[in-house]
Amino acid sequence: MRQSLYFSLCHFAFADSGALSLSGAAEALCNASKRLKSVYAFVQAKTKYATEKVREFEDMVELVRLKIVRVRGNEGGNGNWTSCTGIAKFLKRVGSKVNRVKRRELKRLRYLGYSAVGAAGIAAGRLDEMINVWRRAYSSGKGDFCVGNSERHATRNQLLNCYLSDSEKDEFISLGDMHRMERVEEMNMTRESMNELLRLTGGGGNPLERYVHSANCHLTNTRPGGGYLSENSTSRRILWGDGIISLKRSGRGFVGGTGKTRAEVLIHDVTWEEDPVNNVPVLRNAYRELRKFVNLYAYIEELAHETGAHWNWEYAQAIVNTGTHGNKSTVVVDEDSGKSFVVLGNRETVQEEKLLEEMAICGVGRADSLRRTLALLFLLF
Repeated sequence: MRQSLYFSLCHFAFADSGALSLSGAAEALCNASKRLKSVYAFVQAKTKYATEKVREFEDMVELVRLKIVRVRGNEGGNGNWTSCTGIAKFLKRVGSKVNRVKRRELKRLRYLGYSAVGAAGIAAGRLDEMINVWRRAYSSGKGDFCVGNSERHATRNQLLNCYLSDSEKDEFISLGDMHRMERVEEMNMTRESMNELLRLTGGGGNPLERYVHSANCHLTNTRPGGGYLSENSTSRRILWGDGIISLKRSGRGFVGGTGKTRAEVLIHDVTWEEDPVNNVPVLRNAYRELRKFVNLYAYIEELAHETGAHWNWEYAQAIVNTGTHGNKSTVVVDEDSGKSFVVLGNRETVQEEKLLEEMAICGVGRADSLRRTLALLFLLF
């Protein structure tokens, strides 16, 4: 037993030009790349939801305006609706929020969404590029490789969070491959969750494959006459993936570990970044842009919640029942959250009714010919 253990330790101790581990470093890079590409679907879904909320606000305002003109036209109403004062205050409060969200916040949300998707795509591209170079650096005849396990080099089929398939073409998962993306929510986009994807838990944080005598990977060998240069050593450290991995000057690719890849002094031949979101520029930028988007989206949601708190079931139902076409509208109320809205079955119908009521107040009749004329105008515009 002692003899076997001693042999195993020595077998590991003298392995030069180590390869990145398939189950550790390589899979972590692919998982992070996939998460970054999923930002596109995340931003798309959130932007669509925010746009729908603004639409609900607009529907709410239209119904309140219809109620106001009906109260004025009929000189009366039911219950608390005999006066326009309360309705007008509500309309002013909601209308100002609608205009602010639609003209400023929603436009800015789309802009921040573009920035977040772009930054995430750049970061994912850097990780994919690194994986592609390292995975392709192998020799089947000699068994030399730079990404793999104790037996052989890594194939595309073993890295399906990066590659589409094990075809002859190195095709990566793209933003358009929605069925391959994760279902991502805010909890998956925190600093901690992003760092967790790139945390090497096995092997004490060593990015290298530990059970290979010598993978003969020229990418980890930076000694004079090694993989990078024929005679001289590298002048300084070499960063891969914008700093997710750092290779020490004149290192032999033997010792791997986790630390700060941009530290003044590197302890390991191959260092894996311990805090990628903070210390890898492309990942830091992707995270910052995404947080800007998430924070603004949360603000829009808060505005919706505040408005919904003043929009209870009775209030919404009273407005809907006012209209001739009220049966074509639906009251949507979440009493627990306070988010309650009116969804119009036919927005144009309510706008037509409101215009007819306003014209009636001014003494203009509501003849069938007028209705036909208005219908034509709505079709044209």
